[in-house]
Amino acid sequence: MWDDKHSNEFSRRERQVIEIVMKHGRLSAREIEEKLPDAPTYSAVRSILRLLVERGLLVKTQADGRDWFSLPVSPKKARVSALQSFVSRFFENSAGEAALALLGQKNVKLSKEEAKKLIQLIEEARES
Repeated sequence: MWDDKHSNEFSRRERQVIEIVMKHGRLSAREIEEKLPDAPTYSAVRSILRLLVERGLLVKTQADGRDWFSLPVSPKKARVSALQSFVSRFFENSAGEAALALLGQKNVKLSKEEAKKLIQLIEEARES
């Protein structure tokens, strides 16, 4: 999910599980099951988790008598890689086009801090 190598290899449920783990960090199978929309059985959730661990897309650790699942990379790194893959695939690797598409929507609201940071990043990108 966080790179081109894996982005097309996910079922809908696998994608949902990874998104949940990306959003919440380390979780137990039961916690993941509780967060899944229209969750399948607990056994099915465990099977999905086992497959994702076998493929190296999640890491399983044991603590306090429970299995815990997390990403093999930091959530920030996973998000950046997923975004780079998305921009490459849908915007011909143009960060500017992706930003224009996102910010050109009528319902987009930026805080003063976000706007200031974006302006700073745009200026830095122009200079490099």
